[in-house]
Amino acid sequence: MFKRVLITAALPYANGTPHLGHMKSTYLPADILARFYKLKGVKTLYVCATDEHGTPIQLAAEEAGEDAEEFVKKYHELGEKIFKSLNIEFDIFYRTHSPENKELTQMFLKSLRENDYIYEKTVELYYCPACHRYLPDRYVKGTCPKCGAEDQYSDYCEKCGTTFEVGEILEPKCAICGSTPILKKSLHFIFKLSAFSNFLEEWLKNNKELQPQVVNYVLKWIEEGLKDWDITREKDYWGFELPYEDAEGKKVYVWFDAPIGYIASTVKWCKDHGDDWEKWWKDSETKIIHHIGKDIIYHHYLFWPAMLKGTNLGFNLPSAIPTRGFLTLEKRKFSKS
Repeated sequence: MFKRVLITAALPYANGTPHLGHMKSTYLPADILARFYKLKGVKTLYVCATDEHGTPIQLAAEEAGEDAEEFVKKYHELGEKIFKSLNIEFDIFYRTHSPENKELTQMFLKSLRENDYIYEKTVELYYCPACHRYLPDRYVKGTCPKCGAEDQYSDYCEKCGTTFEVGEILEPKCAICGSTPILKKSLHFIFKLSAFSNFLEEWLKNNKELQPQVVNYVLKWIEEGLKDWDITREKDYWGFELPYEDAEGKKVYVWFDAPIGYIASTVKWCKDHGDDWEKWWKDSETKIIHHIGKDIIYHHYLFWPAMLKGTNLGFNLPSAIPTRGFLTLEKRKFSKS
C-alpha cells in the first residue's frame, strides 16, 4: 500500500504554447487522476515544468532575435496562463532552467560516471562549412532510415519513434542554410544504456501497471540491442554545462536533464512547503506515475529508469507510465515541433 502519490505530466517544450493535443493526451488525464487521489484523502503531488533547453529553442530564439533565456521565460509564463485558464491545477509548474535542476543534473552525471556508466568516446558530428558551426541534432533534417519519413530531425523520427546517431539519417541538410553538412570528430561523453538491458527487460515484464502493448513495443528495442546514448553537445548548445573538468565547456543533451526536471520541481515545491523531497522519490510507500504521449516512450521506458537505477542513490522507479496517442487533424498529429 502507498502513503503518497506523485503524478507528473510530460514537460511542455518552451518553444510555443501548449495546444489541444497536449491537453487531451497528458494534462487533463493527469489532472483528473490527481483530483481523484486528493478526494480520496491520499497525499498527492501533481508536478510539471517547462522543458527549456535544446536546439529547437535555440533555433526559435535566434529566428525571433531573442536571448534564449528570455525566450523560454516568455513561453513558461504563457503556458502557465493557459493551464490556469483551463483549470489544470498543478501543485507546481516549474522550469528545467532552474538552479534545482542544474544541481540535480550535475549529481546524476557525477554519480553515473563514478559508477562507470558514462565513458568517453570520439564521435563524428555534423558540421556546416557554410555556417561555420557544429550542427546539433535538430539543426539537421533528413529522411528516416527506418520508415522513410521525410523532413525528420537527425536525432529522432516523430513518425516511427526511432532515435538516431549522427550519420544515420539519410540525405542530411543544414536546417539553417539548406546545404549538406560534413562530419567532424569531437570527444563526447556517452551513457552506457546497453548495460541496463537485462534490468530493463526484467522491470518491464514484472511491472503489471505498465501498458502491455507499450511494454511489448519497448521489448522489441531491447531484443534488437540497446545503443549507448550520447549525452554531450558542443559549447554553443543551449543547455547546462557538463560538470567534468575534461569536458571543456561542452553541454548536456536536453533529454538528459529534462526528466530530472520532475525531481527538481518536487524539490522546489518541498522547499516552499517544508516537506522532504526524498520521501517523494526514494520512499517505497510513494507511488510515481508519469503521464506521457507516445512520442516519448523511448525516453521514459528506457533512458529514465536506467538513469535512476544507475545513480545507485536509491531512487524509486516509475510505478506506472500512462501513455496516450496523438490528437490528429487531416491524419497529422497536433504538433509545434
